[in-house]
Amino acid sequence: MILEILVFLVFISLLFYIVTYPYNFKLERKLKRVLNFSQIERVEDTKNKYFNYSNKELEDNFDLEERYLKSKYTIEKMRVLILKPKKMKKNPLCLVLFHGIRDKAEDWIYKAKLRENYLNLKKSGRVEDIVFILPDSGYKGESWYTNFYKDKDHQYEEFFSKDLTSFIEKEYPNSKKGIGGFSMGGYGALKIGLKNLESYDVIASFSGAVSLIRMSINRRVMRVFRYLYVPRFLFNDVNKAHFVKVFSPWGYKILKNDPYSIIKVTNPKRYEGKKFYLSVGSEDKKPYLMFQQWLDVVGRAKKYNLNFKGKIYENEYHTWEYISKDIYNFLVFFTDEINIEKRK
Repeated sequence: MILEILVFLVFISLLFYIVTYPYNFKLERKLKRVLNFSQIERVEDTKNKYFNYSNKELEDNFDLEERYLKSKYTIEKMRVLILKPKKMKKNPLCLVLFHGIRDKAEDWIYKAKLRENYLNLKKSGRVEDIVFILPDSGYKGESWYTNFYKDKDHQYEEFFSKDLTSFIEKEYPNSKKGIGGFSMGGYGALKIGLKNLESYDVIASFSGAVSLIRMSINRRVMRVFRYLYVPRFLFNDVNKAHFVKVFSPWGYKILKNDPYSIIKVTNPKRYEGKKFYLSVGSEDKKPYLMFQQWLDVVGRAKKYNLNFKGKIYENEYHTWEYISKDIYNFLVFFTDEINIEKRK
């Protein structure tokens, strides 16, 4: 009798999974609906907009400082780069940028061409003075900016949401702040931003892993089995073992760390005055399903009335080259939205 019940449950589970699987026709249908949102823009011209400055020009315009912050939340000292204009007014804007998995803080400077993009915009008067806070994620670039499951030595979310925020507020006490990130960093920025809305004015994800339950397992299956142990074989092969190490194999634990799920359970009043920027490449579909995750989150952002801007970059993939184009547009968005809030 027990064996028959187990077989029946397995059959129902598999049937449910097959019926709710995100087939291509479902993806196209969802994309068509999202493109009707007034907040969504399709970017077809994705050429670089920055000039290639010489090393001397870049060194003459920027200071780069390296800090190591000791924290009670992590066993390692946390490395942070601070990139700032040599000439700037009081109370500059502060922007925290998180890198992707196995990347490092320098990638924002050398791969995303942060200095070139900023300098080009600054010379044309499109952005204000900005100090860039560029931390390493910790755990050799694989921290997921998250508190590891049952591991007190690796509480990275606590560090970034508490220690790093305190450090910025001490260094720049009257500055408006933004947070953003690419890939794993987009996940970390959106999650930490959503959980700490009082700390940031603008929150951004550039091709981020913003719907964890889609990465791990079919999201509708996860809702049904949220309080059960999720066997490892149900997770995608990509970084499977590490994913479980960080987030645990329990459905409800993953949901608590999932930006897509956090948006739903957050008091809508807390979103007032906060601006969101969500971008993705149109071809960023495999193996990480970033485009599908983006569709999930912008749909939910629309449903819960978040003040957001969404961008789809045509023919772009999951690369730093794409980020070097997107960051130009985001810096303009960041400055403009901060100025709108200042004028209120």
